[in-house]
Amino acid sequence: MDNGQADHQAVVIDIDREREHWRQRYHALPRARAMRSFARYWPILCAAYDVYLNHPRAGHGESLRLYLQRAEVAASVLTEAEACLLFERAWSRIGAVPRASAGAAGA
Repeated sequence: MDNGQADHQAVVIDIDREREHWRQRYHALPRARAMRSFARYWPILCAAYDVYLNHPRAGHGESLRLYLQRAEVAASVLTEAEACLLFERAWSRIGAVPRASAGAAGA
């Protein structure tokens, strides 16, 4: 039955696991020294997850545009090119996060 709603999957992201993943790797990211700590870097990384979760139907280009417009990203010390690189790294990581079907939640 078509009720006008698109069939989609629920996305489950273990944000604590993602934070730990990036905490172990952030030193190799652009301007890590300028950020001085992971606590300052995390909001910029987290912005990619926020875009992914809050705009699930946005294409890659639109998602990048939304990411670059996020206050945390715009106010950071990253250049636009560095922010784009960071987005691509986070987006690649998000693409590797397992998806659960809507009916499988809690299974």
